[in-house]
Amino acid sequence: MLLYLVPNLLGPPGGIARYCRLVCQALLAAGLPLHVIALLDTPAGITQAAAQFPGMTYDACGGSRAAFLRRAAVASLRQRPDLLLIGHPNFAGMGRLLATAGRATPVAFVYGIDVWQPLSPMRRWGLAGAAQVIAISQFTLGKAQQTNGVTAAQGRVLYNCLDPEFHQVATTRPGPPRLLTVARMSLAEQYKGHDYVIRAMPALLAHFPDLTYHIIGDGDARPGLAQLAAETGVSQAIHFHGFVSAAELQRHYEAATIYIMPSQAEGFGFVFLEAMSHGLPVIAGNQDATPEVVADGETGLLVDPTSVPAITTAAARLLADDGLRRQMGQAGRRRVQQQFSFDQFQQTLLTYLAELRPVRARA
Repeated sequence: MLLYLVPNLLGPPGGIARYCRLVCQALLAAGLPLHVIALLDTPAGITQAAAQFPGMTYDACGGSRAAFLRRAAVASLRQRPDLLLIGHPNFAGMGRLLATAGRATPVAFVYGIDVWQPLSPMRRWGLAGAAQVIAISQFTLGKAQQTNGVTAAQGRVLYNCLDPEFHQVATTRPGPPRLLTVARMSLAEQYKGHDYVIRAMPALLAHFPDLTYHIIGDGDARPGLAQLAAETGVSQAIHFHGFVSAAELQRHYEAATIYIMPSQAEGFGFVFLEAMSHGLPVIAGNQDATPEVVADGETGLLVDPTSVPAITTAAARLLADDGLRRQMGQAGRRRVQQQFSFDQFQQTLLTYLAELRPVRARA
């Protein structure tokens, strides 16, 4: 049996929750018995979890750390899991203690900025005790090794992937050119690059007057970005859509001309997979894990994410060249199919876990 401690599976949109769902899907599809305990999910989601993950035992703690610890301790001691999967480095210390008490083998997952800076001593100690530390990218693994003592023997990389239910669709892109970004707008994490794209818009509009920039997502940084658009005189071309449904998001991808997100701190960049799967060329930053996802000059253009001129030049180049956009979009689709499929994700995860100890599938 596997015990999996996660921040959340069903809560607000987020890359870590999405990744945790993929891990659950991969394990359940392989027939492995899985018990998930989610810190932030509310009991109201239990019915949804049962429908989405049939056969999985699931506890939602409603944000109560006391309940989370209590339920994890009971599961560790009573169920004696073969593996204890630690779904966030914040749980690493607790996870190591519980794994020791339950005689389980601990495996920790790390994602991005959560391990790019030194962790607390307790969390570092927890990571040190993990049999494996599975990172979402080679870049994040390198950061975890440099700043938090993860060893080469512990380190593994499990790239993100598209949901197995996701189907690539052929799209046509009539109408005026549109830039698209899908990302939260948080004052605590001002690294997605919305502001740099807005600053590039005056020069782009001088050559492409029908251009619009569409932003999906929300957060406390949105008012400042709207003010920046007004100050730079491009408010009429900037469209803030907030959070949207899956169907509406699909329509935005289909209508876009270029996906642009010159981020400075991506642990992976799942939205790049979505964009490439829709045949969109990508403009992104070159200072984080993004080069592991977007192939520069092949599926998009990587730029200095802090350089407005570089962002402007890349966008103008793609906007002016239909053939190049089409070529990069097709290459992006192939890259997602070949390197970031769910089957590959599942196979890699199961291979890693099989290195530790056999876990019996359900009869």
